[in-house]
Amino acid sequence: MSSTAFSFRLTEGPILSDWARARVLGTDAGCVIEFRGVVREQARGQSVLRLEYSAYPRMVETELASIASEMFAQFGVLRIAVEHSIGTVPVGDCSVVVAIAGAHRLEAFLASTAFMDALKERVPIWKKECYADGSIWKGQGS
Repeated sequence: MSSTAFSFRLTEGPILSDWARARVLGTDAGCVIEFRGVVREQARGQSVLRLEYSAYPRMVETELASIASEMFAQFGVLRIAVEHSIGTVPVGDCSVVVAIAGAHRLEAFLASTAFMDALKERVPIWKKECYADGSIWKGQGS
């Protein structure tokens, strides 16, 4: 994996830019898949006010790079860029973006789904769901 094949950054608050997509674009790609995770207004039967994210940045980058390596090997995609929020993200705003460039759409779609599944399971990012009547911390896998 070349150093430009994988890009990552943490962003304070909501993700408002197209940074991830810009990192993966290229004339060698037949498609770019962009997953954008958005804070929804309902969770566990309660009204969500906002999410608050906390992370261990050094380990986040290491684990995401490991997942990216697996995606390159398994699906043969060309480039992957990930941006994840830390801090507060209001309802309706974006908290994670995974952009994947592939020569063909099937491999990119499969890699996108597998990447997000692995991110939720393995990456040390935690979120606090804030409700009108209290908050709960959700660990990896949430």
